[in-house]
Amino acid sequence: MPKQENKIVTANGRLDDTALAALISSKICHDLAGQIGAINNGLELLEEENDEDTRYYALELIQNSAKAAWAQLDFNRLAFGVSSSLGALVPMAQIEQVARRYIENGKRRLHWQANVQEIEKEHAKVLTALLAVALTALPAGGDFYLGLSATKPKERSRSRFKLIILCRGRSARVPEGVADIFTGKDSRTIDGRLVIAYYAARLAAGASLKVSAAKEGEDVLFTLEPQ
Repeated sequence: MPKQENKIVTANGRLDDTALAALISSKICHDLAGQIGAINNGLELLEEENDEDTRYYALELIQNSAKAAWAQLDFNRLAFGVSSSLGALVPMAQIEQVARRYIENGKRRLHWQANVQEIEKEHAKVLTALLAVALTALPAGGDFYLGLSATKPKERSRSRFKLIILCRGRSARVPEGVADIFTGKDSRTIDGRLVIAYYAARLAAGASLKVSAAKEGEDVLFTLEPQ
């Protein structure tokens, strides 16, 4: 019997956890392959070339690719990992630093505004996951305006949390299938292209938040707010 594809019908639907972990792992490996390949190319140039300019280029390639890979790993650890070094509350300064290192590459700029110094770990994870989805709204690069409003958590209750990410740039568009995943209006096959949107929806539902993506004029707006 042929293996059936995993599907989600609503944003709160459940994809098998093993399949979800496999899809996210595959996505992370795919995204890192470019940087690791560039490091390998640089090392090969160093072994084969004696020209000073070529060797300088190789070293620069290795250095830049290693920085990009490290920034992506650090971002992925926050979005997808379970770190014992993080407490129940995560400093906003740490999240911003990790996000900037990953996002800002010359073509992309991050504008950050938050009214709190720290947020709950589950909110930090859904923030970074949604930010990863938002990056795909500006394939040619542009500006990402992130605004966060939260209250301090009280005993036995969660903090109030609201997040907006405005994407402004050439050819801004809601990535295909993402709005459907968030709203559950359509049945979608979850693959490597949509798995992070699905993961963000799962995180949002677990934190009693609703997530949306919509075109606002020439811009794209992602929101997270209480259900």
